[in-house]
Amino acid sequence: MNAFGLGQSAGPPSNHVLRITLVCFAVSMIDGFDTLMLSFVAPLLAKSLQIDHATLGRVFGAGFIGTVLGSLIVGPLADRFGRRPMLVLALCVTGIFTLGCAFATSATMLAALRFLGGLGMGGAIPPVAAITAESSTSQRRSSMVILMFIGFPLGAVVGGAITAALMMRFGWPFVFLMGGTSALAALIPVLLVIPKQTVSRAEHAAARQRSAMGGMVLFGNLFSGGRLAATLALWFGVLSSMILSGFLVSFMPTILNMNGVAPARAALGAVALNIGAIGGALVISMVVVKRGPFVPVAISFLCGAVLTVALGHIIGAGNVAFAMLFAVGACLVGGQLTFPAIASWLFPADVRAAGIGWAMAIGRTGSIIGPLVGGILLSQHLPFDTLFIVAALLAVGGALGVGLANLWRPREESKPVVATAPFVTTGSELGNGKH
Repeated sequence: MNAFGLGQSAGPPSNHVLRITLVCFAVSMIDGFDTLMLSFVAPLLAKSLQIDHATLGRVFGAGFIGTVLGSLIVGPLADRFGRRPMLVLALCVTGIFTLGCAFATSATMLAALRFLGGLGMGGAIPPVAAITAESSTSQRRSSMVILMFIGFPLGAVVGGAITAALMMRFGWPFVFLMGGTSALAALIPVLLVIPKQTVSRAEHAAARQRSAMGGMVLFGNLFSGGRLAATLALWFGVLSSMILSGFLVSFMPTILNMNGVAPARAALGAVALNIGAIGGALVISMVVVKRGPFVPVAISFLCGAVLTVALGHIIGAGNVAFAMLFAVGACLVGGQLTFPAIASWLFPADVRAAGIGWAMAIGRTGSIIGPLVGGILLSQHLPFDTLFIVAALLAVGGALGVGLANLWRPREESKPVVATAPFVTTGSELGNGKH
């Protein structure tokens, strides 16, 4: 057993591992809240700054573009310079520019601040996912990363509730002040709990050497070691499923309202999806300890495809539709919460943060495409059962991508590492799916 108490492959996580995971969970919650806070304050903000819907959409887009670029940039940098330094930088960028949003006086200024803050928001998840993975035993790695990333939707749910309670009293700037302050306050536990280095000295030195020789090229190292086919398959699965969830979360209240559900109640449709996602991810996190993340997630997406088709037939059926939305959220959105775990499983330590960053960036891109595609489909006035069959095909695409990534991943990728590493992975564990 090493200094972290992590050399064993079984047994409960050590107290140190739990502390690290809780800190990463808190960062994930803050990131989820900060990423989606503009949605919470949009009505009051638009009125206060006299922003029309088209301009508000551009402000949203600036923030989303920032998060995509942040994931792409910070991931490789975290492999090169270390997880904790880049996480500290991401939190500083998030906190400073989110605080700045509270003092925005125009849509242009707000868009610029959201773009810059988005670089930090998108950049926070790759290092925290890598830190969580590298602080866990090989057997528990996937489940711990899933549990960590549950913080992202939970942060959005809790943040939305807090915003609803406080925004009308203190105004929309208070929400940005709260989000920015939370990101900066998270620096304290990060610096106190997260170790300076979460991979072995040998792996860290190898990563630095590769980057010095041009390894910072965004694609090269990700595709090395026979990972090209598996990586592309995973990206296809991530993109397909995230386009679907982007559509469902954005338009479900509208679709429910079009089927006779009152607007106030229809808004709960997106809530049901997210609560279902948290429940589904919790169940999957227990399964992957013994089965690995690939097969359970592929099965979850296939079940979600069937449930999505069924949802199209009962969308106006009141409480039954909301129960089905919970189940769809558990299978589809819950499955998507495993993507950082799958990426941390597929990529070795020297490119792990970059691999997670690319998967997250592609997922965030899908979240942008989903509402656009959904709007086009709704404008065609398709029957709802047909619309949801089309949506189910995206879930099948997600299952196909994850399944092919499992089929094509290199089985000999991971070998025993030196005792100074914070985890020990053997080739046999990769072969039998215990990761």
